[in-house]
Amino acid sequence: MATTLSGPSASTLEIGLGYASGGRDAVTRAAAIAASRLHGATPHLVLVVTASPAGDAMAEARTAFGRIQLAGGVSASLLTDDGPMKSGALVICVANADGAASGVAATTGRDIADAGQAAARLMLSGWPFRARYPRGLGIAFARPDADDSALRFLDSWRDFMGPKMRTVCGVLGSAVLYGGSGASEPRVSVACLEASYATGLGWSDATGEPSVDALVHGAADATLTAVKRLDGRPARLVLVVETAARHARLGAAVRQEWTAIRGQLDESSPCGGWLVDDVAAYGRGVQPIAAPGALVVVALGDSPRGEAARG
Repeated sequence: MATTLSGPSASTLEIGLGYASGGRDAVTRAAAIAASRLHGATPHLVLVVTASPAGDAMAEARTAFGRIQLAGGVSASLLTDDGPMKSGALVICVANADGAASGVAATTGRDIADAGQAAARLMLSGWPFRARYPRGLGIAFARPDADDSALRFLDSWRDFMGPKMRTVCGVLGSAVLYGGSGASEPRVSVACLEASYATGLGWSDATGEPSVDALVHGAADATLTAVKRLDGRPARLVLVVETAARHARLGAAVRQEWTAIRGQLDESSPCGGWLVDDVAAYGRGVQPIAAPGALVVVALGDSPRGEAARG
């Protein structure tokens, strides 16, 4: 099974999202679907998240896209409109023609804070014409290590990247990250889109042992918050980064939570996600805090310039 989602075509920001069920060529199938939704545009940035990969995900991605900028990793489960997938691949392609700078960094370090600092330095060095504090969206994947947390990454990352780059970091349950050479075993893999695109974050946690209904309502509220940050522009991409602990607490209600998330979006809005062991986010309306059972919703929309281009 393979499914494709994509946003409207009349925009300087093109998004292609595809997912495919398990198999040795899951990344290849998901990548082909995602790329086909870019309306002929060449992707500038690719996210690859797999669950129980059977093949060589990096090799498949390189075959599909060449030496394109790529970030991602291995999750315990993918979140899709067809329900949670414990094996398969999620591929997201982003093509921008609005003068934005995109970049990825896969770095090592003594700990996650050191790796976050190195990733920010590397990212900024590739943007010679950037503003003092670049704005846009960052997605980070980190491998699990003792005493490391998503919050520690954000604290270090923000010291260099500044306050305007809305960033989500998830510590995966697997040590396998994509984006660097296999021998380097990166501690973090980060992707950024630096531009005036509209971005929004929404947050929900499970503090105080909430009921399943409360978790479902919290996810819907987080999605609504993220979309509201787009100031009326349509969501071109929505990502859900959820802790495995929250997912387990939901039990049979996981589909109910996804339905609640989807209920806050247009049917055409591409939406996907993945599970992590720990997640933290920083941006307008979301402060980096450590909380159990967290869920972060990320929304990306057109910039004012892109909106004008659509007429």
